[in-house]
Amino acid sequence: MTKKLEKQSLRILLVTHAPLLPEHGAAQVAINLGQAFKALGHEVALWSPQPIPPEIQQWNRSRYMQKKLQNYLETQDTFDVIDCPPIFITRSFKEKSIVISRHVQPDLLYILSTLNIDRNTSLKNFLSFPLRLCVSISDTVSIICGWYIADYIFCLGTHELKWMTKWFPSLRGKLSAYYNAISENEQESLKKIREARSLEQLPHIRFLWIGRWVRHKGIRELENFISSWLLNRPQDCFTIAGCGNYETSKSLSRLNKVEQVSIVSNFDRSKLLELLNSHNIGLFCSQIEGWGLCLNEMLESGMPVFATNTGGVSDLKRLLGDNILAFPPNPQSINKAIRQSTFDHTYYNYFSWNSIANSYLEKIFN
Repeated sequence: MTKKLEKQSLRILLVTHAPLLPEHGAAQVAINLGQAFKALGHEVALWSPQPIPPEIQQWNRSRYMQKKLQNYLETQDTFDVIDCPPIFITRSFKEKSIVISRHVQPDLLYILSTLNIDRNTSLKNFLSFPLRLCVSISDTVSIICGWYIADYIFCLGTHELKWMTKWFPSLRGKLSAYYNAISENEQESLKKIREARSLEQLPHIRFLWIGRWVRHKGIRELENFISSWLLNRPQDCFTIAGCGNYETSKSLSRLNKVEQVSIVSNFDRSKLLELLNSHNIGLFCSQIEGWGLCLNEMLESGMPVFATNTGGVSDLKRLLGDNILAFPPNPQSINKAIRQSTFDHTYYNYFSWNSIANSYLEKIFN
């Protein structure tokens, strides 16, 4: 049986493993959710274990962060709700608080993806595999224990909810889904871009891909698509943004040599609007994904998106299905996307932080 709360003003702690900066997706969720709770009259504290001292080794990072959170809680008055990643949850949290395991990524699938070894794996990664395996097993045990301790488990989107229900049916009574969204100010800015956008008679296509340059983001699939597309349409161009320094990756280095490919290693939130406004078509090819907030950003800017069926894609398709087509695109599907591009304004009834915060609270009040 999960605990319920009486309707009242709550004292809520939102914990994130990321630095408390909007450039980090997990932190951005906590910041926006916290602001929405405050607007509803609740007291909110945001907390992160960052920065982590450089002398803390990878194998001990999770335990260090968990201990740091416990020390923080000992210095605070009691919270009505403690919302945090499952890897941080211990039984001591449950003494006086409702404990919510709120997901920002499919942790177990990410752990599995980091263990993958193939012909492109560096010697360093190959030799470190035994240690990484031990760390992964320890983290997996901590995550699953956190799920069973928590009163509620909020999966990020129905895609992950279905996965959790399938593989952990004993947790079904705790499971529900919440959505992701962008801040209200950014939504207003993106609305202006969308209303000014024209997709008719494009002389050439400017594709945009945003994300970290890691395996589970579908970087091989993206590289293959770029290569094949430019063979037939060399007039088009691609921007790969937020990927990190191209010198750290063989595949990025190859793409950096292609004339039609522009690499934006890093950018802050103030540059995002410019990126979205200067491109026509969005690409999203993740194989494993928590949500993919760039989906919301591209769609709200009026850009059709070609996406794999992961993260928030299935939830966004319910309202903006005409704007989301299967990755990889072809010339026919590009033309189809341009013809049928539209925007259903009921989107904001679901993908706004006020709506998300109200839905969240209803689950623990009712």
